[in-house]
Amino acid sequence: MPRKSFSKFTRPEEPSPKGVISDRDLDILAAVLRYRFSPVSELARLVGGNERVTQRRLLGLYKAHLLNRWAFPGIPPSEFHYYLDNKEALDLLAGRRGRQISDLMLEELRNNREKDYASAAVRGQHMQLGFLKHSLMISRMHFMLEMACRVSSGKTQFESWRQGGELAGHKVELPKITAMRKEGSNEYLWQQHEENVLVPVEPDALFTLRFPERPEGEQLVHFCYEADRGTMVTTDMLKKMRGYYHFIKKQQKHKEAFGVHPIRAVLIETTDEDRGRKLMELVAHPLVAGPGKRAGLFWFSISPLFTDPAKDSPLPRYLVRPETVLDQIWALPDNTLHRLSDQENSSQPQTGPTAHP
Repeated sequence: MPRKSFSKFTRPEEPSPKGVISDRDLDILAAVLRYRFSPVSELARLVGGNERVTQRRLLGLYKAHLLNRWAFPGIPPSEFHYYLDNKEALDLLAGRRGRQISDLMLEELRNNREKDYASAAVRGQHMQLGFLKHSLMISRMHFMLEMACRVSSGKTQFESWRQGGELAGHKVELPKITAMRKEGSNEYLWQQHEENVLVPVEPDALFTLRFPERPEGEQLVHFCYEADRGTMVTTDMLKKMRGYYHFIKKQQKHKEAFGVHPIRAVLIETTDEDRGRKLMELVAHPLVAGPGKRAGLFWFSISPLFTDPAKDSPLPRYLVRPETVLDQIWALPDNTLHRLSDQENSSQPQTGPTAHP
């Protein structure tokens, strides 16, 4: 295959002249900074205006080395996904928009540059591609929430979003446990030891919604979010949920660690209903909430509710109707369904972990 066939997947070594950096260019750079990794389809909607103009500006910023991009391999390849790996883009936002540049932002840029995701995608590096797919799940949730709030007529407001290094480094001290598979089965026996270990509690994201029609002091609602691609073994998911339960419910360390209270729920988006049911069963494990308890901390939903085609459209539902994320699609282990706007004890019984809107 001629070398030029790969030219659109490889950024020229020398940046093209930048020309005039427009307000739309700055909007694009700000959106990519906010989202870390974002596909063209999301960026066009976040920035607004003519989609083709946005695509042209994205290409110009890419050729000028202010943005980098990759596409997942395939026939045909996926759409392009953009990210930052050049400090000059941050300097533009600081100089023209007064954006404060944090050490975390600089660290993320250095990491993106060292990982070279664009080349990793071309080479099909499995570990890097897995990280990018996980990151795009997080970006998709961020996008849905922001866009859903935009179309809510002010009833739901997107107050804040944190992810990555902002949430890293937190742990909860728990008795050490070990697992041993029962011979001839897929069940595990768990043994608790006298010594303690530190279990990481690092949400994929932590976000806050504001409901302005509620009384003062009750308007802010905080959620943790976990993007589960189904690749983590059940025992590791159990440990993760055990950490969350003790960190938030038992020891309430989230107050100091994240500066918010209460945490309304830990939202877990997973791949399909079968995986969702298995994760829901873990909540009743003795190492988490325990059997027979109504544990309302963990809410579950599945990616097809967002990624399947929308009604009367070939596009995925999250692009056409991002407000789906606010619908009654979040299931508790007792099969009651919730909206993110639901207050305590506001739920509806439902068979199964999810319901299609």
